[in-house]
Amino acid sequence: MNGEQKRVFSGIQPSGDIHIGNYLGAIKKWVEIATVHDAIYCIVDNHAITVEFDPKSLPIRSFEAARAVMACGINPEACTLFVQSHVPEHTELTWLFNSVTPLGSLFRMIQFKEKTRSALRKALSKKSGGARATILHQIKGVATTVLENAAQIGPDLAALDPTADPNEDLVARLNDGMGNIMQQLQVGLGVSNASAGLFDYPVLQAADILLYKAGLVPVGEDQEQHLELCREIAERFNRRFGNIFPAVARIPGQAPRILGLDGKQKMSKSLGNTIGVLDPPDMIEEKMARAFTDPKRLRKTDPGRPEVCNVFTIHTYFTPKEICAEIETDCRAGKLGCFDCKKIAAKHIDVALKPIRNRAKDLEANPKRVIEALDQGAERCRKIAGQTMTEVREAMGIGPGALKKSSIGG
Repeated sequence: MNGEQKRVFSGIQPSGDIHIGNYLGAIKKWVEIATVHDAIYCIVDNHAITVEFDPKSLPIRSFEAARAVMACGINPEACTLFVQSHVPEHTELTWLFNSVTPLGSLFRMIQFKEKTRSALRKALSKKSGGARATILHQIKGVATTVLENAAQIGPDLAALDPTADPNEDLVARLNDGMGNIMQQLQVGLGVSNASAGLFDYPVLQAADILLYKAGLVPVGEDQEQHLELCREIAERFNRRFGNIFPAVARIPGQAPRILGLDGKQKMSKSLGNTIGVLDPPDMIEEKMARAFTDPKRLRKTDPGRPEVCNVFTIHTYFTPKEICAEIETDCRAGKLGCFDCKKIAAKHIDVALKPIRNRAKDLEANPKRVIEALDQGAERCRKIAGQTMTEVREAMGIGPGALKKSSIGG
């Protein structure tokens, strides 16, 4: 890394097929960044184990994710690509960062709340079976307990006078009572069944970035809150133990947030609303045919509203500008129907993805290229991570080096 280059870090989960949301929101930017900066890209398998997973398929998924990003244009000779768990310092730094991370900051993380509610939404969506009834009974039980606990702290709350000398017993009872209510509310959000690893996910994410002292991170706007926590952790650590970690900034991607084909939620394999970067032409066309469009446009002759149509948004990323302009005009005039609009989008998506599919086939036939790239990447990252952790351990007074430098060690 020369003096003009900055170090960049970003990662992607091996959670399934890489889709166009990943490509537009992150990977396409990764390719550009690698030409001007010292880029380190990671398959974050440690993040993937925070939810239910299959140990046998995880390494295969990690390989497939690496193959897909390489097919998308990531050149291991121009950047560093590796698998997170192959560098154990990631998890060590996470634990050390836990010592400076406020619990309140973690509870504010929106993505944690969204993920813990997913199981609840799935259970409620089922029309038959006992899962739905069980969840509803649990919600009613939690709400009843909250009301009972609130009633119990009522007298103590009324007796509390903030201007008088505190009654320690009264304050302790209030604190315990409010703690019980908070615990029940968290259970109501589905948190009780979530893993501690999922809760601590943003701290691991901060460790991923700061382990390499990366100053730039190309992630979508949905990760901005996690990046703010990363900056907070770095600042708190530096104030307490010395200036080791840099400030981190986000590099916006071309598409900050890509909605899925349902037009409602972020594109996600688990929601079944994606187009994979390796999908064949017929599958792309089939998926686009189901894509959500302008809900107010019921007939082809109805004037369309491209600004609210997710299919048109997808057009803007894959279809040439002059054709996009024609589509917008014809859509507003009621000359171009949604069916034909989707077919045009599918055609241009296929044109963009065809080179990626071809490169992926070459890598599938030569898997050693992927494995060698990951091995070389991990080797380089272990050296950088080792240097950082030596500084961190010395600053915190832990590890064998700290003992040797102490008064006891001479």
